[in-house]
Amino acid sequence: MSLSTIGLSVALAVLAPSMLLVFWPPRPAGPAGFSAGALATALERFGQVGCLALATMTGPQSIGRGLDAACAIGVVALVAGYWMLWLRYVRSGRRVAVLFSPVAGVPVPMAVLPVLIFAALAIWAESAWLALAVTTLAAGHLPDSWAGRVATR
Repeated sequence: MSLSTIGLSVALAVLAPSMLLVFWPPRPAGPAGFSAGALATALERFGQVGCLALATMTGPQSIGRGLDAACAIGVVALVAGYWMLWLRYVRSGRRVAVLFSPVAGVPVPMAVLPVLIFAALAIWAESAWLALAVTTLAAGHLPDSWAGRVATR
């Protein structure tokens, strides 16, 4: 394992918009403590840490041809989509419901996109460990985000 600047860049690109919640929290504040349960929350946290760490340690080292290029384009497109969803949140006046509202038939896109971003990165890096972290993230993040959607309806 060695440092992957591509993986680090992707991890930071996914993590950075979440900092908006620290400096510009939702208005009105969202419901406190929504969760799909302790197991889902634990899986989400382990998946988050695993994806961020493993993307940095086992992520791709370069952009090649074929599948590498397709994954690179996919990652960039998915990150751009994720950032557009964060822009939608800011432009809405930081309404908490926007964090969990559907787009184009995807019920919780702000939960789905990070999972897809790290899944594409795992394919690109040919990293089974990152794929396992992505699966763990999905098992917790998707149900917890669905609980958030239900709580903000």
